[in-house]
Amino acid sequence: MKTINLKAAAITIASAIVAAAPRLANACATCGLSEGDHAAHAYKSSVLFMLASPYASFAAIGGITYFVYRRSIRRDRNSTPPAITKR
Repeated sequence: MKTINLKAAAITIASAIVAAAPRLANACATCGLSEGDHAAHAYKSSVLFMLASPYASFAAIGGITYFVYRRSIRRDRNSTPPAITKR
């Protein structure tokens, strides 16, 4: 029982130290960079690109599906119906 409490206390203290010192934890990819560094701009741009990619993919797939659907409706409208013959 004492070893469990000792482990829990050690984990709590270690977590508190890491949380109090973001430089030790490397909490942010751009926190340690100097002002005007190009790496910060590149990092932020790449995050925006990754956020926009799913929306662009969804829009492309939706657009292709819409145009294929509209083309099939247009072809059905322009085609002549099959002739019905009586026997």
